[in-house]
Amino acid sequence: MTAACNGSSNGSSGQPPTTPNPSKSTPAKPGPHIPTKGHRTLQPGQVAQIGTAGQGAAMLIKVGKPKVSRTRLSPSYGDNPIHGYFVNFRIKIFNIGQKPLLVDRLDFWVDTPGLGKVNTNEGAAPFSGASRQLDTTELEKGQGVNNFLAFDVSTPHGKFVYGPGGKTSVAWRF
Repeated sequence: MTAACNGSSNGSSGQPPTTPNPSKSTPAKPGPHIPTKGHRTLQPGQVAQIGTAGQGAAMLIKVGKPKVSRTRLSPSYGDNPIHGYFVNFRIKIFNIGQKPLLVDRLDFWVDTPGLGKVNTNEGAAPFSGASRQLDTTELEKGQGVNNFLAFDVSTPHGKFVYGPGGKTSVAWRF
């Protein structure tokens, strides 16, 4: 799905309904586009709704407070962060629309002082030792996914961003 935030959020810290579904890799393909009406910056735990539930393409995204580490994320394998810290976020995504939803992990990034925009392919993040990471996944109507995204950053503070096509739709401060 290529989407942009409609600027709405339920503002709750409750979890969106999810039906755990193992990530399945799919080739990237264009999805429906939801026009941008600006974006909001939320706090960890708040749920963003992108699109209109039950119509076309729509989703709920919940991003948790990151776990911060100055060392690899596994006790037995992986590399230490190159830039100083790993921030590892739990992310929950639920398809509340009528169409299949393509979730591309590279549509998520963090924006931090010093490094700016950083995705999960940069620094030592791909070799962090994280036991689970979100893969590009297609969700059918009513399906959800619950996984993690790790980033290698120079400070454990900034914004976690969802921005398909490089344009910010919604962000969470951390």
